[in-house]
Amino acid sequence: MSASDPPSWSGEPAEFDDYAAEYEGGLDNPIKRLMGNSPDQFIAVKARWLLRREPMLRTGGLSVLDYGCGVGSLMRVLIGLGGKGEFTGCDISTGMLRQVERRWPRELGAPPALAPQQGARTPFADAAFDMVMISAVLHHVPIAERPAVYAELGRVLKPGGRIYVFEHNPRNPLVRYVTARTPIDRNAILLDATEVRHGLLDAARYTLDTDYLMFMPPGLAFLRGIDPLLAWLPMGAQYAVTARKAA
Repeated sequence: MSASDPPSWSGEPAEFDDYAAEYEGGLDNPIKRLMGNSPDQFIAVKARWLLRREPMLRTGGLSVLDYGCGVGSLMRVLIGLGGKGEFTGCDISTGMLRQVERRWPRELGAPPALAPQQGARTPFADAAFDMVMISAVLHHVPIAERPAVYAELGRVLKPGGRIYVFEHNPRNPLVRYVTARTPIDRNAILLDATEVRHGLLDAARYTLDTDYLMFMPPGLAFLRGIDPLLAWLPMGAQYAVTARKAA
């Protein structure tokens, strides 16, 4: 890592740099491969949920930050499914950010604007974004450093804006099994939706909501309609915490 590369959460070299070139969303785990044969199938569950939740993502007009964007998969899948907006990604791993541009499909137009993080901190101005997404990031952040992330999410969000936190659900035993056996998650510490809610409320004033996702294997499209019916049940493989900032 060069002197210009950003530190990771704990000040060590960003561990995701080691995975950037071959990152495939954890599908090196054989159990996860049984549920879906492409990382995009898992990401599309979140993208479709966002498109239902945020109608303006269909029409454009939102400034959107993907915090801890990795190789840009959520932005890419969201735009591929019809999402429109002014997208920006940031990450502590410069290796991952380089992969965003290398992997971005030409048919989707120019890749999103990208910026490195310095730990939890981003280079963006206060109240810069209408919407902030943070997907499968917090479980990689040491517990003591998570408050700084919640504070940063609130700092860059406009009044009345929305934060969407997607995380692995530790209440689901299969999630715990898979995470414990996935190399990229070797240092992960899973967190319950309650911790996310409390962490956000400690940082700013929000109206909160929680949905649970991914009850069915993402690879089985004909079962897709079941997820919205079970969103109240805290056993889905993923959850989504929505935080609407006070105006």
